[in-house]
Amino acid sequence: MLPGPPRHAIARWPTKILYADKKLIVLNKAPGLVAQLESSRGCDLAGVLNAVKRDLNLANTPFPVHRLDKGTTGCLVLGTSSAAARDLSTQFRRRLVDKTYLALVRGGSRSFPGTRGEISTPLVSEDGRMRLASQDSGERESRTEWEVVASSPRLPLTLLRLQLHTGHKHQLRVHLAHVLKAPILGDTLYSQSPPTQEIQSSVVGDLQDSRILLHASRISLFRYSPRRMKIQVVAPLPDDFVRICSQIEIPLDAVDRTGGLFISSSSEEQDFTGVQEVPALEGRWFPQDGQ
Repeated sequence: MLPGPPRHAIARWPTKILYADKKLIVLNKAPGLVAQLESSRGCDLAGVLNAVKRDLNLANTPFPVHRLDKGTTGCLVLGTSSAAARDLSTQFRRRLVDKTYLALVRGGSRSFPGTRGEISTPLVSEDGRMRLASQDSGERESRTEWEVVASSPRLPLTLLRLQLHTGHKHQLRVHLAHVLKAPILGDTLYSQSPPTQEIQSSVVGDLQDSRILLHASRISLFRYSPRRMKIQVVAPLPDDFVRICSQIEIPLDAVDRTGGLFISSSSEEQDFTGVQEVPALEGRWFPQDGQ
């Protein structure tokens, strides 16, 4: 049984439900929320899960299926039961889940070896931190695809779209900081140097403690009801991310601002963003601000 929530937990962490059906729930995780259950009664995630149970009138408290770092925002997948969570976890383990992130990183347009690429450097854990390992070290594969979305004309900052093919701890943060030499804005753990004074005064000073500008933007997984379909949930960017991009003149796609829901079968993809009910999956899309 999950620990009961402290009274402040539900008020402190809004339960931004993006999508829910009889097996799957996707939340838009807030920055600062530790997406891991702890034994103490002060566990923030326990409070959020209990609030989701209440808001959706569920028989059971939902189960988290994966983790996001404390400072990361975006798509967080829950199962409505332990059996549903196991089924969803199997998709993650078999690498059937497509995970797309947006990251605001340090470095201008000339900092990158082209406009897109792939990083396959293995990672190894050492003293609680991840570091790069040699290709012949025997460490597990780590694959990250990256693409430049836009660079700021005002400051040496760039928005990257990332495809996470393997899900190792801090993989994106290490690959960006130590392979691309483009640390995520706000990431003091893996950055090898502090931001410039101009970036510090213009942008970083507005960020909360432990806040890194990394957003789990899109997640796609399979659902069966009764035929196989793939559902893609897009989590809208948080206000501080949008505000900073506006300040430094980096344009954002409309769907990245407001979120969206797309369902594809073997023959077509349908946009359910403006439709609250999804009868084929007995699901519901929860419109976000601006929709």
